[in-house]
Amino acid sequence: MRDGILLNTRIFLPDSSSPYDVLFTRNPYPANESICEAIYTPFVEQGYCMIIQDCRGTGDSEGLWDPFQNERNDGIDSLNWLQAQDWVRSICTFGRSYSAFTQWIVGDVLPEKVKTMVLEVYGVNRFDQVYCNGVFREDIYTSWAFANSGVKSDLSPAEQYRRAISLYPADKRDIEIVRQQMPFYQDYLRETDMAAPYWTDGIWQTLRDVPSKITVPVLITDGWADHHLQGSLIGFRELRPDVRARSRLIVTPGDHIGSPTGKLTYDDAQRFGFMNLRANLDWFNHIVRGTEEIFDSAVYLMRGNRWVDFDSAKAMDQKYYLGSRGELSEESSEMGSVEFDYDPRWPNTWPGGNELLAWITPGFTDLPHGFTMTDPYPDRSDVVRFETHAFFDMVMIAGEIKVHLEVSSDCEDTAFAVRLCEHTADDLYINIKDGISALSHQVFDNECRYEPGAQTRIDLSLGDIAWELQPGSSILLLISSSNFPMYAIHSNKSGPWSAQTIEAIIAHQRIFTGAHQSYVELPLAVRSE
Repeated sequence: MRDGILLNTRIFLPDSSSPYDVLFTRNPYPANESICEAIYTPFVEQGYCMIIQDCRGTGDSEGLWDPFQNERNDGIDSLNWLQAQDWVRSICTFGRSYSAFTQWIVGDVLPEKVKTMVLEVYGVNRFDQVYCNGVFREDIYTSWAFANSGVKSDLSPAEQYRRAISLYPADKRDIEIVRQQMPFYQDYLRETDMAAPYWTDGIWQTLRDVPSKITVPVLITDGWADHHLQGSLIGFRELRPDVRARSRLIVTPGDHIGSPTGKLTYDDAQRFGFMNLRANLDWFNHIVRGTEEIFDSAVYLMRGNRWVDFDSAKAMDQKYYLGSRGELSEESSEMGSVEFDYDPRWPNTWPGGNELLAWITPGFTDLPHGFTMTDPYPDRSDVVRFETHAFFDMVMIAGEIKVHLEVSSDCEDTAFAVRLCEHTADDLYINIKDGISALSHQVFDNECRYEPGAQTRIDLSLGDIAWELQPGSSILLLISSSNFPMYAIHSNKSGPWSAQTIEAIIAHQRIFTGAHQSYVELPLAVRSE
């Protein structure tokens, strides 16, 4: 590297003479080395030269492990080195998760020999990946932080994680558990303002700006049950139109490692191969070797059990209004309200959801993730529900789901969490999408503080989905003030969340219904074959 650091780089040569078409990836996870080689060395049998490099400070590479911060310079230096080798004819980069970040972050400065990138399960909007409307994504980034801290401890990473999510204030966790600060984790805990220099002047702003600067076609893949999904969709949509026309998007029903979740049926889910390996190979052959036939962009229609062209779905936003008797209706009722009390000492937990990651490491958690099919949710006094009529025609939800709530609280700050479910004809519940927002996130956008008791508006995007309701099913909206450990527990206090303790501060919450005040926007489409 430019500072003299050596990065361990393993080169797998095909049984042919140079120059080679190179497939290049950068990996920060030493424990995954053998798995990575086992999955991708079949590409070498197809005549490609594969190169796997350990990121700085990981595996057998030199240097200090500082997550994300060195990957732009190290990636540029590594690609420029490959560009200069006469045994390299072309370069295709590939990789999942962090190894997709190492590609995104150099996507605007690719040397000439780089012909494509395969970017899997990693998004480009880091702030929104860490915070959901001002609420920290606890399960994802606390589990990742302690699993990848690089700090030696008598406690296993699983024990560290379980202890961490029970400790408040959160900014004392690393000192308490591993006896030293983890700077990158502290940044996540404290940098709650998307306009702060941490997000706007450094690596994360560079990442955010990359998609529109990419000039080579790319393949972007993700899964409906993955926490990076929305950021991946943003990355695809913000490609230049000419680049996007030559690129492809695949959204599977899988999670962060490509596996299906829960007990749903997923017919033809492996159309693109295990972990999209068939799609990877077809894409490399198309870009490098000029094979003419190539797949179109496709997303898996959940509950419809087939692949569809997401952009061509004829969806029309339909508003369903919340009523004071628990109805969710196309017609708004008279003005009313629904109330509940929220005690942060006893947070609500909804099973499953795509905003979870601790499940990926054995021993961290026994909570289900992704799409779950459960009996009725426990009847809690701090969870209110609103439900539509049963749908007897095939209805497809295709696009972005939005929730708009008129609310008030007697606390200086608090949170409102939502979950959208399909309630089946045989009385089972399947989670579709989740979201949450702190009141402070909504009012700070208007440069003011929340005044306890005041009515205010919460606008939530639950992100995109392609979902086909089964005949006889209804749509259920659950509202609470917590969904832990998916999201951090809100203390009902104002100010920096990570410096707060959890105490007996009870929030009296009110949701205003009727008179077109609170509603869900669903992108409903006719069934397309």
